[in-house]
Amino acid sequence: MAKRGYPDHQPRIPPGWRLATVEKWPINTMHGPGLRPTDWHFKTSGQVRKPLSLPYEEFVQLPHITKKFDHHCIDGWSYLGNEWTGVDMNTIIEMTRPSEGVKYLHVEGENEYSATLPLGQELMLAFKRNGEVLPRAGGWPVRLVAPGEFGYKSVKWVQEVRFITEWEEDFWNKKLIGWGEPPIDPALNPWNVNNEERKAGLRKLFTHLLEEKRREKLERIRKSAGEIPA
Repeated sequence: MAKRGYPDHQPRIPPGWRLATVEKWPINTMHGPGLRPTDWHFKTSGQVRKPLSLPYEEFVQLPHITKKFDHHCIDGWSYLGNEWTGVDMNTIIEMTRPSEGVKYLHVEGENEYSATLPLGQELMLAFKRNGEVLPRAGGWPVRLVAPGEFGYKSVKWVQEVRFITEWEEDFWNKKLIGWGEPPIDPALNPWNVNNEERKAGLRKLFTHLLEEKRREKLERIRKSAGEIPA
């Protein structure tokens, strides 16, 4: 049976999604990247026997694979046929040798963005798309590719993979809990969520985000005016 996220999976796109037909690769993120890192290292940590710290030049020399996956954004659009080149997560697992009892990977990117995924799930740490080195906005130096997941799980600007024994809430669940909303249940299949339900949830999420950004902007203004300590 074809795996979800592969071009031969049926249905190829989630019910109610629309195709992104633009020629330019659509890049969607809640924040842009920071300054281009000059001393980036890919690291592993947590419950591992051999922590890794690899500069970019060494990382891209690791055994790598090229696979074609479809990309599905939680916003309701799909971009089909992306050809990714990168390091299979199983290669990293073999190199870093997780301890017994490890069940999850916590993949961490810039600006505290993260995703928690089960150990053993098919994952790639990509450094090229369609044969070209990733642009900075698209995840350079390395981004996670998680076929079959919605795009928010594909962490851009990866810095570290932490191996953990207990589930840890990732970026979006921490946000949702902080806003008094229920976290995303990883046991549910998001492709089965009714499209109107999903849109209502997104509207609520973006309302929270806008309010958070408004508070942050107000705090910056007050600090610059000396109303509150810097």
